[in-house]
Amino acid sequence: MGAMFNFRKAFLGSSTAVSNTARKILKYEGSYDRKGVFQLTEYDAIIIGAGHNGLTAANYLAMGGLKVCVLEQRHIVGGAAVTEEFHPGYRNSIASYVVSLLRPKVVDELELKKYGYQPMLLSNSFYPDSKGDYLLLTGDDAHNKKQYEKFSDTDYASLEAFHVIVDKVGEIISSQWLKEPPKLYGGGLSDLLASAKLGLDVYKLDDDTRYRLMQFFIGAPDSIIERWFDSDKVKAMIAAHCMPANYASLHQPGASLAMLHHAVGECDGKKGAWGLVKGGMGAITQAMAASAEAKGVVIRTNVAVEKILVENGTACGVRLKGGETIAAKTIAANTDPKRTFLTLVGEEYLPKSFAEDIKVFRQESASLRMNLALSGLPEFACLPGSEIGEHHRSSISFIESKDHVEEAYRSSRAGIPADPPIIEAIIPSVSDDSLTDKAGTHVMSLLCKYMPYDLADGKNWDDEKEKVVENILGYVTKFIPNLPDILVAYQCLTPLDIERMFGMTRGDICHGRLEPDQLFSARPHPDAAQYATPVKGLYLCGSGAHPGGGVTGAPGRNAAKRILKDLYI
Repeated sequence: MGAMFNFRKAFLGSSTAVSNTARKILKYEGSYDRKGVFQLTEYDAIIIGAGHNGLTAANYLAMGGLKVCVLEQRHIVGGAAVTEEFHPGYRNSIASYVVSLLRPKVVDELELKKYGYQPMLLSNSFYPDSKGDYLLLTGDDAHNKKQYEKFSDTDYASLEAFHVIVDKVGEIISSQWLKEPPKLYGGGLSDLLASAKLGLDVYKLDDDTRYRLMQFFIGAPDSIIERWFDSDKVKAMIAAHCMPANYASLHQPGASLAMLHHAVGECDGKKGAWGLVKGGMGAITQAMAASAEAKGVVIRTNVAVEKILVENGTACGVRLKGGETIAAKTIAANTDPKRTFLTLVGEEYLPKSFAEDIKVFRQESASLRMNLALSGLPEFACLPGSEIGEHHRSSISFIESKDHVEEAYRSSRAGIPADPPIIEAIIPSVSDDSLTDKAGTHVMSLLCKYMPYDLADGKNWDDEKEKVVENILGYVTKFIPNLPDILVAYQCLTPLDIERMFGMTRGDICHGRLEPDQLFSARPHPDAAQYATPVKGLYLCGSGAHPGGGVTGAPGRNAAKRILKDLYI
């Protein structure tokens, strides 16, 4: 309870005062049930979408004394951070699959470990290619040095120097994640002070690091890679770091920001670390839901919001598919910006210029997710053996070269799924035997890039999925020769499937591309970058707001802080 009390004290004062104030400020309205009968509604705030940011926002609003209802279209909470059985006896994190960016403050303040959140460090990284070469990096520096020296006499030292720069720049980035970005225009004293503080942080950097920071923000990844590294193998490894949250050429200015994710990340107190979660990523959102329900939050599943109701320029409730309406003074949307403004609200309720800008907000990540059910352990051609090794306990990147990334991108831009794709993979069951029912069986996650939402020549994903899956599995079999023998079943989520299942426009896992003009005080628009929107009473609490995509909890926490500030000050 200490963490919750500190949050109240920091933002709102005592919980008793908050509750009394809330009752005075928030006038309850009502809703019509399916029979058209008007009934009193006791919710102060409605959250649209029970993904991790929606649940985070719900927790903090409840801690602020509000009565909160979360509405989720699927049968289960979690959004893309969810664990599900995709084949009998096989469970996995079916969409988001690793944890690192989840903010420690969110973990502590919501007491997630009390409710079952158990992170497990993923210390190793494995980079095989189809020629039989590989890099296998572990927590042993001496081992890693030898691995790099297989390909270059200089890259190990270069990487150490590079990481020093990345860590310094990453600290500035991460220091802004749990803060509301200053207004781009028309701001007050607090915005001026926030901008000055950020400028001071940058000023404190040495000259070279300031230059490198600028390169990360507006430079092209290829230039950075060529500046720092010598061997094709290490260049491929760094290029792979640009890929998961990106959909951009390595030559595109501003596409280098993805390189900073490792610096911003943290897992179980270890800076820059990535990890798994016991029971899959759904354990995070189940813990968030349990924490929220303990605070009195009502969570409803199998209820899809069809429309955000607006009267006289103010959001006043939602209408569900089926006709039920629910009224509330505050609506927080965990949906992506296009879906929120253009579908749920409607252009007619938005300033014309704002609506036109949202229409061209870039949303697409060209991501395809596969989950494999395996009857046995994958055996890699480059590291043969039937026993679990360090490479099985790794994040695995199937990448041939730096050029492979560029070729995959250009193919996707032409409407053709990359063949072969760049693949990020893990085998979580080697560390977490709760994911399968039978000993010796495994699950494997594949994130395949780049896979366009719009296919060339009028083709559609429902017709092309089987062929693309066949190509992906054929490529992975080059690395894992026994894959055809152990593959029991698979689940494939194309960009179209991701849109259908999770409501992410164009299958964008980040709710908007993470590029300089779509970040910070411009995400998703200067008039909505502080979580409040041009529609009074409507707020953004999802990854389409600052700081963007990934399982962070930051947009949800920041949005709740802004909502409570608007209500009580």
